[in-house]
Amino acid sequence: MKTEKFFRWIWNFNGLVLFIGIVVGTLFTTHQIISVFFKDEVTEQTTLNLAQDDNKEEKWSLGHPQEVGNTDYHYILLESEKFTVDKEERITAIEGFNGKSHISYRPTRSKNVLLINGNTNQSIWLFDSTEQLIVDIRPLFNHEVDIRSVTHGISYEVINSDTNKDSKLDYTDKLTFALSKVDGTGYTEIISGYDFIVESSLNSEGNLFVIFINHDEVYSMVIDLLTFKILSKSSLPKVGDA
Repeated sequence: MKTEKFFRWIWNFNGLVLFIGIVVGTLFTTHQIISVFFKDEVTEQTTLNLAQDDNKEEKWSLGHPQEVGNTDYHYILLESEKFTVDKEERITAIEGFNGKSHISYRPTRSKNVLLINGNTNQSIWLFDSTEQLIVDIRPLFNHEVDIRSVTHGISYEVINSDTNKDSKLDYTDKLTFALSKVDGTGYTEIISGYDFIVESSLNSEGNLFVIFINHDEVYSMVIDLLTFKILSKSSLPKVGDA
């Protein structure tokens, strides 16, 4: 009887080992099949030598070319692979102006922008360095008409310096609002050291109307897009002001 129980135990043990082997083999085979037929194609992005980096801390890539309105020009952002800006969208609540609204900033690691003519193939960099962070860039034309309307230039929001002294450039630093011609020339800083732009649009005269906030104060101004001069600037009155 003891011998019979021993061989029965051996038989059960071998069956268990065989079962485990079949399960493991099936899982492995299934994994291999899935890996072959359903794996994502991972293509490593080419690192571009487009800007000097003496500290060997940066790797560069180019963004997708974007048209500058209805012109022959395109702009291409130079992006750093160094994550000095939060990847998540930053939402800032504004109270006291038109009730309560939200301004959404899109994250970026753009340190410069290339303006290129699609006809002549001539190109220029907007800046001579990569010491700034471009927060926003947009061609200036009447969106309510269509993209075929006259493009008056390009507006930029740029962070030029570490204003809060935290050793990095990000959305907690003060901004600079600037303009240029459609080819990137004539770059002119219009406002420096503000918190954010609320509205920026063309008026019926073809000038640029801007509303911005700085230190909880709301300002509006009108800019001549031929000369990039401020035609009018004022602080919005508070309720009850004469």
